[in-house]
Amino acid sequence: MKRMQITRDPMPYGSVLIVDDVETNIFVATGLLSPYALRLDSTYSGYGVIEKIKGGKEYDIILMDHMMPKMDGVETTRILREMGYARPIVALTANAVAGQAGFFLENGFDDYISKPIDVRQLNSVLNKLIRDKQPAGVVGEARRRALETPTEAKQPAINPAFAEVFIRDAGRTIAALEKFAKYGNPCREDDLRAYVIHAHGVKSALAYMGRLDLSAVALKLETLGRGNNIDAIIAETPAFVDSLREYVKKLKLFLEEPAAGAADEDKDFLAEKLLAIKEACGQYDEYTAEEGLAELGARTWSPLTRDLLDVVSEKFLHSDFDEIADLITAFLEA
Repeated sequence: MKRMQITRDPMPYGSVLIVDDVETNIFVATGLLSPYALRLDSTYSGYGVIEKIKGGKEYDIILMDHMMPKMDGVETTRILREMGYARPIVALTANAVAGQAGFFLENGFDDYISKPIDVRQLNSVLNKLIRDKQPAGVVGEARRRALETPTEAKQPAINPAFAEVFIRDAGRTIAALEKFAKYGNPCREDDLRAYVIHAHGVKSALAYMGRLDLSAVALKLETLGRGNNIDAIIAETPAFVDSLREYVKKLKLFLEEPAAGAADEDKDFLAEKLLAIKEACGQYDEYTAEEGLAELGARTWSPLTRDLLDVVSEKFLHSDFDEIADLITAFLEA
């Protein structure tokens, strides 16, 4: 009922950049923002944000994931502020630390929103940082135009595209958690941090999918990681991975249903993007390769192409650039 009571003002004059290393989270955030008619952009890393800002892009709000590998949201925000970027940056953070507003304000953020995203918080932040900064005439005109525009039918909460995104994220998480549980004792600090980030990311993704049971287990594993409880992690991770893998199997069966539809592939677009990714990998240009994978991931492909993209995404996670180039060459020459 509280969700239904929210009035979402159209804001076609506004722009938002979503930053999150978990593709499922970007998919969900995009869906939650779509009723506002905002101009939306996204990237999977702090490096991606910095490149966009260096390239001259500006946004009314940057929604910045708090925990990301290699460069987290706090470090990314610090660098942006040092670059002179003064526009609003809002942290996306887990419920476990929600309420620590002082921490985020002290580290260059303008506000925070808890994850899974609280739609009331999101609406309040958008109103405060975008709508309320516009002249009354601009806001009124946007409302008038929205009333004149037919509303499209809403998509179901879990649709085939969403399931595909989650499956890709879950595959990366399963690989990372299994690897740590097998080789994690003794462990390096970076490996433990990576484990925590993966558990943290899949926790929110599972909640979005409605699997609150598995989300609660992921939260437990994340907490064990933060507490440096390696023995408990090694003991409890396999059961979670098995459950997650079983859920992924069910989602794949769902995608194989005739209702999920088949893809009409744009072969020219596919070849163009794959060649760009191959070239970027040859130059160790992670940003360009990541953007290319994101563009391909936003479309529906045949099972054969999707399998290739899944493998390439996994190799990219481990910086296996030479293997990616070989895979793409073999695929295009087949």
